Order: sequence, then C-alpha cells, then structure tokens
Amino acid sequence: MRIVHAANLQLDKDGAHLWNQDQKIHHGLVRLGHFVYPFSINDRARMLSPLGGKSLGKKPANRALIETCRNVHPDLLLLGHAQYITAATLQEIRKALPDIRIGLWYVDPLWDEEDTRHLRERLGVLDALFCSTGGSLLESFSRPNCPAAFIPTAVDAGIECHRAFETTGFLHDFLFFGRDKGEPQRRAFLQDLEKRLPELKSGIYGCLDRPGIFGWEKEQVIRQSKMALNLSRRADVSLYSSSRIGELMGNGILTLTPRGAGLEELYAEDELVYFDGIDDLTEKIRHYATHPEQRIAIAKKGWERNHRDYNGTEVARFITSLTMRAEEWKRAPWARHVFGL
Repeated sequence: MRIVHAANLQLDKDGAHLWNQDQKIHHGLVRLGHFVYPFSINDRARMLSPLGGKSLGKKPANRALIETCRNVHPDLLLLGHAQYITAATLQEIRKALPDIRIGLWYVDPLWDEEDTRHLRERLGVLDALFCSTGGSLLESFSRPNCPAAFIPTAVDAGIECHRAFETTGFLHDFLFFGRDKGEPQRRAFLQDLEKRLPELKSGIYGCLDRPGIFGWEKEQVIRQSKMALNLSRRADVSLYSSSRIGELMGNGILTLTPRGAGLEELYAEDELVYFDGIDDLTEKIRHYATHPEQRIAIAKKGWERNHRDYNGTEVARFITSLTMRAEEWKRAPWARHVFGL
C-alpha cells in the first residue's frame, strides 16, 4: 500500500528520543513492504509557524497534511497521537480521497477526560483506533464505524539492540527512568525504596531532583545494569503500561512491574517479575541482585518474547490489517482485545 504516517517523529530532539513509538511503528510499516511517507506533525507545525512555535503552525500543518494526501494519494492515512490534526481536516481528506482508510494509534493513558477529548471528537471520521490501554476504558471509544483495539508497546531490533542479560560488569543494581514532577507518590516510593536497599547501587534518572538521561547514553546505562523498574502512573488499568516496558525488556534487562494491570496476559511469570507493594519489591530486588542465573533466565525470556511477538512489524501488521478490515489482525496474540467488531 501507499501510506501517509502522520505522527510526531520528534526531529527537534536530534535523536535523543530515537526509541519513540512513532519510529518503531514507522519502521514496521516499511518492513511490511509498504511505501510510507512520513509527515512529522509537530515538526511541520514549527516549520510553518512564523515564529517557529507549534501553536501558530497548527492551521498550516493541517493544510499541509491535506495537500500531502492529495499528492501521495495513500490507501491509508495512519495518525500517531496527532492532537493537532482536526476532524475537519480528516473530513476534507476523505472528500478528496473517498476510498482512503484512516487509523489512529495512541499510547498515552485513556483515563483523563480532557487529554482524550480529541480522540472522541474524531471517532466519527476514523476507521480504527488503537490504544495501549484495554478493558472498559478502551471499549468506551468503540463505534460501529470505528473499532477500538489494544496494541502493546512495540520494540525494534535496530533500536532495542542490546542484551543486558549478557553483561558482566555493572553500573547499577537497579534503575528507574521517569519523572516525579506532580507525582508525590512516585517520589515517596522511590525515596523509600532506596532507603530500604542501602547495600545496592540504584540509578534513578529524572526523579528525586536528579537529571534525566536520553539517547545513546541511556542505552549504555540499561545495558550495564542488572534490573529496572517499570512504574507507570497507574497499575490498576487493564493492560496499561508506560512504553518504557518495551525499551527495558527489549534491551534485555530484568524488568519488575507492579501486579494489577493484567500484564500477565502479555508476559508470563518467567518473562517479567511482578511485585505486590514495596515490601515485595524490596525482597525481589535483593534476591535477583544476588541470584544472577535466575535474573539472566527471566531477562532473556522477556527479551525473546518482546522481539518475537511485540516488535514494530507485528504491531504495524495488526494496525494496517484491522484498519483495512483484512482478517490477518486476528492472528495477533492480543487480538481478543478489540471492541466494536
């Protein structure tokens, strides 16, 4: 097919965010053999703004997407987040190209009414919606014309290219990458965890008033550490996880995540370490820090699972086949989490 992929490729980050889902899904589309024209929404808005800011460039970016679709004449317009692209723009594209299919993928949480308002406003002009949340929250977005489907976090062998389970020299015993601004519970949790494990070397980045780390430098820290935490903003929402889970497991580091989101359906107990509260987490970090054979075995199985089942090509295959109503989407391991069909 011809595809226009209108997402946020974050060219302004100069490669620091090379691990973003936009890149992984884009690579997956190309690997499937499609011609994929990249339309980087926020970067295009900046380019078309008289002052170089995104806000003033929104309207011309919408016009540019319409013109891009007229020029490329895609079979599929795939949007990634795309908050700046309006429903009116999508209607105009449909008017110009009556046979086009339009899908949208979104990997932020669905529980915030205001943050997801733009999704609901576009459901009438979409052929499919794909989100990294499952359950009743996802089901509420389904429409007769627009099924709502879960997608897992994608990994890419060219991006998650490391095998931390093969490391012999270590920078840290355990890691966390994230932010605690506006997240007092996360901050208190990390402070408490460090106090409980004074004998181990922690690597906390972006929290506790410590700087974040990105790009190649971040990869090296993951590659040279024993284990890492996957702490999402909530652990009680069906199938939801921060996209860091793919970045960590895809680079072969033992990953620990709170139980409660039903991730057991995606990862077995010997692929991902689940914990119940800080007491259980403390015990498990201490255990795997001193039992390398068990740590390596679980980390390797988690790495294999991600690169086999949740790579960007398989996620892209699911997205394209469901949007085009081809039966292939039913083969995905997560295919039962589709609402509206």
